[in-house]
Amino acid sequence: MVIGLLGLGTIGSGIYEHLLKREDIEVKRILELLRPPGLEHLETSDYSEILDDPEIDTVVELIGGIEPAHTFTVQALKAGKNVVSANKLMLSHHMEEILTLAREMGVEYRYDASVGGSIPFLYNLARHGSADRLTGVWGIVNGTTNLILDIMQTEGRAFDDVLAEAQKLGYAEANPSADIDGIDAQCKIAIASAVAYGHYVRVEDVDTEGIRHIKAGDLIHFKKLDRVCRLIAASCVDGNGVVSAYVEPTLVPADSTEAAVHMNNNTISVSGEYFGVQTFQGQGAGKDPTAFAVELGLRDIMDGVTERMNPLPKGYAAVDNRLARHRYYLRTAAHPGVPVETLGECEGGAAYRTEPMTVRDMHDLAKSLREKDPNLFFAGIRD
Repeated sequence: MVIGLLGLGTIGSGIYEHLLKREDIEVKRILELLRPPGLEHLETSDYSEILDDPEIDTVVELIGGIEPAHTFTVQALKAGKNVVSANKLMLSHHMEEILTLAREMGVEYRYDASVGGSIPFLYNLARHGSADRLTGVWGIVNGTTNLILDIMQTEGRAFDDVLAEAQKLGYAEANPSADIDGIDAQCKIAIASAVAYGHYVRVEDVDTEGIRHIKAGDLIHFKKLDRVCRLIAASCVDGNGVVSAYVEPTLVPADSTEAAVHMNNNTISVSGEYFGVQTFQGQGAGKDPTAFAVELGLRDIMDGVTERMNPLPKGYAAVDNRLARHRYYLRTAAHPGVPVETLGECEGGAAYRTEPMTVRDMHDLAKSLREKDPNLFFAGIRD
């Protein structure tokens, strides 16, 4: 296999290092605008050098973002080249176009690395869906937020302090919005839901709340409730094919699987009518874990393990987040406006526990209350 590598950042440099150890895969060209020294013989800033090279049969897209990644991917597929990518942001916004084009051109688009890092989740999700009707997907899919929440709750530290440390250590970006505002997890649950249920899920239909507004005072109430806070992405489908999909901080029981997942690890579960529930755990992000997943995608193409791993969803799912319902923890300086149990005063207002309410209603309520209290924080409560 001869590849053209797009991007030589953290993940790109990782896959390059991995592939140097292989004799069956050659990196012939690297598109890298920053031009790091030492690889001048492979580097190019002209994408046509990759597209027009008949020896390059596969493009590895690791530049991230929506553009130019989307344009480069489309051009590669139209040129008859396979594409392997870890780009969940671009894929979640253009999944139908990309997968349909790959099928029409008779080439492969492998995106296993976009959800779960080194965890073979999408791979097994597709296999499970070929033999069972899948009914739900949920879990911790963002390592950065899990690291922050874990340190806050085990060491009793403030959000801003832990975020700054995570940025210093390279676990969080200088602009951490994609992680702490739940955008990364939103993209991942949209992709996973499409694979699980056989219908595309629009990113904008996934109600999403991040952890930006959590305060040290909230941690006291979590302990009183015997709960641990994790950022959970979840979706399920009913018997009519209607999907509920959302991302939100969630208070899980202290003895739950998610509570035992520490630092930047991930855990993802899937439920099916026949096999029940299965859970996958491991490193969900980082240079080597993600590079490993990209390398697996390349190896699968070489081995012909492709068709079942690239299901083509049909149309778009109807999404209704009124189907999911649970209690919520709510901390706000505004009047909650719904029936609540008062848990006590808290930094930034008072803490409450709501009656069971739908995900859609809670996210709408939070949007309304933020007009008076922009620092409001809420989290689902899982029994």
